Amino acid sequence: MKLIAALLGAALTLTTGVASAQNLKLATMVNPPHPWIDAATALKAEVEEKTDGRVTIEIFTGGSLGNDQTVLDEMRLGTIDLIIGGTQNASPFYKKFEIFSLNYLFSGMDAFRAATAADGEVLAYFQNVYDEADLGLKLLALTGGGIRNFSNNVREIHSPDDIKGMKMRVPGSQMDARMWQTFGALTTSLPWTELYTGVQTGVVDAFESSIAAYYGSKLYEVANFHAQTQHQIMMSHISMAESSFNRLSDADKAIFLEAVANAAALGTAKGEEYDATLLDTLQKEHNVTVTDVDKQAFMELVIPLHDEIAAELDATDLLEILRSYN
Repeated sequence: MKLIAALLGAALTLTTGVASAQNLKLATMVNPPHPWIDAATALKAEVEEKTDGRVTIEIFTGGSLGNDQTVLDEMRLGTIDLIIGGTQNASPFYKKFEIFSLNYLFSGMDAFRAATAADGEVLAYFQNVYDEADLGLKLLALTGGGIRNFSNNVREIHSPDDIKGMKMRVPGSQMDARMWQTFGALTTSLPWTELYTGVQTGVVDAFESSIAAYYGSKLYEVANFHAQTQHQIMMSHISMAESSFNRLSDADKAIFLEAVANAAALGTAKGEEYDATLLDTLQKEHNVTVTDVDKQAFMELVIPLHDEIAAELDATDLLEILRSYN
């Protein structure tokens, strides 16, 4: 009997040890080089090292697990654990994320870094939005991804008038569509994973993206006009399935949250780095035509819409918080 009890105890210990280990799946839509992948890689390394391998992270890039909305649905079911993606694509789940579709919202990177601080008011605001929605998801961090510009396969862009009539891909956010319709674009929502083919086949002529995403997804092959509209600093989120987070021990939760904060800061920094270096490569090695634009002309058309749209989103208080960082 003692032998049986000892064997059962050993088996229970082994089973408990296996159950306590966590192998997490992290999805992102982009291909390298990209700040989201750098952030994911840093998160993986720090978590695995500091938990002594109790928590491991497998990174899936290039939309291999589906587009953002598919991944968020799968996270609610518990079949995917983590996502690093753009807030625009999460806006069907959390409508107030559409505030980040407002063009020329931040005055610069200092304002953006303040707004995405790990201990800041904006993160706390959106964590409350997640809690109120009660969708089984947990917002861990806000991060960057580079400055977004306008690209197309039709002509050089210098002013809003040059965009009129272009068939343009926008993410899932209705406000993104509204911003570009203000400039005369004919917008259509299209998943990022379908954009290359969409431009190639003429479904759309144009799109906006970070420089890293434009480069990493080889979109210069189908759209070689790149205008430095610099209309948005990419707002991104690191979110986790609540069920996955709750399975972690208290000690591992603390490690995870610290690692996420570090990864988020890195993602913002890498976005700046790619913005500074990739344009030169695109021009010299891939024959991309890069143009400057009359940003004031763009700003004059959309900034007056900020208050109106914030009111529609019931987010006037949030807009004032964001403006305070400028």
